[in-house]
Amino acid sequence: MALTILNRQRKIPVDLAALRPRLEAAVAAAVKGDADVTLVLVSDAAIRRLNRDWRDVNRATDVLSFPAREGEGAAFAGEELGDIVISLERALDQGPIHVPGGAPEQAFEDEVAFLFVHGLCHLLGHDHDDPAEARRMKALEKRIRDKVAVAGAR
Repeated sequence: MALTILNRQRKIPVDLAALRPRLEAAVAAAVKGDADVTLVLVSDAAIRRLNRDWRDVNRATDVLSFPAREGEGAAFAGEELGDIVISLERALDQGPIHVPGGAPEQAFEDEVAFLFVHGLCHLLGHDHDDPAEARRMKALEKRIRDKVAVAGAR
């Protein structure tokens, strides 16, 4: 299993060394066998362009997933599961409410990890277009988060 993290934004500082073990644990909890995942951290402007170009939705979003094992090139994906793109601006804006005595950075890291798990479920083929599939996806997200102590209950 390999996790590549690319920080392609400059606005929001993020401690990748602290975040990496949690994200690697999430991949290990979710995927049987070898899987390579790339996480790209971007700005709202960058994710808005991706959302517009790939989904015809001209607004920023928090997370996008690009599965390597779907579509025309799926036969060539090998161990590559796909790419997850997270807007750190969105993550900061919608992160958990700071609890007195808790570290604000921890809340931000929790939100990034939460979004990563959500994107990971999409890479694994889950979606939330219909209610039954949304329930299955939410249950998988919860199982992964519980295994790696990622907060969040959306």
